[in-house]
Amino acid sequence: MLLIRPIKIAPLMVTASNAGAADAEWMASTSYALGSRVFLSATGKTYECVQEPAEGKSPATEPLYWMVAAPSNRWSMFDSEISTATATAGNLTTTVTVPGRINAVAFFGLVGSKVTVVQRSATNVVLCQLSKTLRTQPADWYEYFFVEPEQITEAIFTGLVPSSGSRLEITITGPARCAAVVVGNTFDLGDAQWGATTSIIDYSRKNTTAEGAQSFEPGRFSRRMSVRLEQARERYPAVQRVLEAVRATPCVWLGVPGGESYSPMTIYGYYKDFSLEVAYPTKHLCSLEIESLT
Repeated sequence: MLLIRPIKIAPLMVTASNAGAADAEWMASTSYALGSRVFLSATGKTYECVQEPAEGKSPATEPLYWMVAAPSNRWSMFDSEISTATATAGNLTTTVTVPGRINAVAFFGLVGSKVTVVQRSATNVVLCQLSKTLRTQPADWYEYFFVEPEQITEAIFTGLVPSSGSRLEITITGPARCAAVVVGNTFDLGDAQWGATTSIIDYSRKNTTAEGAQSFEPGRFSRRMSVRLEQARERYPAVQRVLEAVRATPCVWLGVPGGESYSPMTIYGYYKDFSLEVAYPTKHLCSLEIESLT
């Protein structure tokens, strides 16, 4: 199993996008009018002015003057949530410049036919180019002729070159939509053992009237995974430290890296519980309970 530890993306790192303009950063010296939208880097949220004049009123501490608003279309795919998404009528193109080193990028909530990532160095040299078709492949001849391909909603690339200051040029062939982009570095947690389970928690509602008529209100859902990992004895301290460090932090968990047949074991979320067992002289075991964001 691989863990992708995310690097926080700041608005200044999104150096190009065709998904609209970015919201301006809040300035204490500016007098904002009713309905003005600003972005506050300290919280990573967009705010809308609900009372004027709002000069010197920080959105983080003045709820009488500001309320949290939906992020801009340009920023929605970078706000660490999957409940908001960036959408375009045609192809979606964006460029992210990362100051440090990364070796992985993940996409969730995708709509489109293909996603392509071109990584360029700080000196504009192409380091790698990766792509993935966002349509399911037929399992047999019957599906090939008679079954419509389904939309693949996630794509994970772990083959980036860890070059400092590299630039990611992202293209989603559209009409396109993307709920989350996660960039970071991978960490090997161990090998998943047989017996792992996946499930969902459904937040839909079923209502029944006094006459027995039923109606349904579709809601969101979260994906769950229970997995047991085997790891070398020498990895024990490092795994413990990393899991402690990412508590209450949304990360990308790859149960079987590169295994398309095990794609349900890819989750963008957090662990609810973990335990490390010193089971054998040369091998240790790790049990994880993981739940996705909704």
